[in-house]
Amino acid sequence: MLIALLSTILSSFWEVSWKKSLTYWIRTRAHALWSYPIALALLAYFILTGFDLFSVWIVPVIIISIIAILDIIKEPVDQQIYKEEKISVIMPYLNLSKIFVIISSFFIYKDVSNFTFCITIITIIIIILASIDTKNKRLPRNFSKLLFVETMRTIGLLLWGWLVLSYSEIVYFNVYVLAYLIPTLFLVFTSGQVSDLIKASPIFWFYRLLAAMSWLSWFLSLVVIKNLGLSLSILLWFLWIWVTLLVSYFFLKDVPSKKNILLTITVSVLIWIWYYFK
Repeated sequence: MLIALLSTILSSFWEVSWKKSLTYWIRTRAHALWSYPIALALLAYFILTGFDLFSVWIVPVIIISIIAILDIIKEPVDQQIYKEEKISVIMPYLNLSKIFVIISSFFIYKDVSNFTFCITIITIIIIILASIDTKNKRLPRNFSKLLFVETMRTIGLLLWGWLVLSYSEIVYFNVYVLAYLIPTLFLVFTSGQVSDLIKASPIFWFYRLLAAMSWLSWFLSLVVIKNLGLSLSILLWFLWIWVTLLVSYFFLKDVPSKKNILLTITVSVLIWIWYYFK
């Protein structure tokens, strides 16, 4: 539970810092590349403490490479969404992938009880229904892009779950770091974006490096999945809403609506009910 909460807090700070860094715009691939110092530091640590990268089977390498390619494809679209939309607006729609993952993992992995499954589904449905703009009767202007990103994320999360539960979170993390880094380096150098890294302002470097804590948050989330299963991990990740609203308010002056605050309280109550009766 403690690791899940820490992962949630780090993820919230990552999301706000990443959006802040997008205000100091550089081209997409170079922007993604700048998060790698922390990822490579973690990779070096695992190798120095005994991880043998060459002992990994070919099957997980292929699947992890597919996940990395999907993430590389959606990265520019994801950046555009965060650059143009407020976090409080898009946050509910970022849960679209979770309902598909929960349903699929419940039947595929059988990793949670019926009670936990029902609580999670209710939570997701409430979040999605509450996100509908009843006043203007319209979806966010980037909804089609959100749908694309969430589809890519759904596929990635399902493959995540299978790999972490079948192999090791350390294997997945280390192979993914390289599987994402190599194509990204190629795209940065072949598209002439190296100069963008040099021209980037110090304030961009600060927020982008701060956002690089996403690698640590992500590794901790893999540990949570390994120990608690995919469905239960997703339920606990909903606590991220509270922290994200608070951090985005103080750092981005993104004032949450009363509906978002009420939604957050409702979700927290549902998680408390699950924790008490599980």
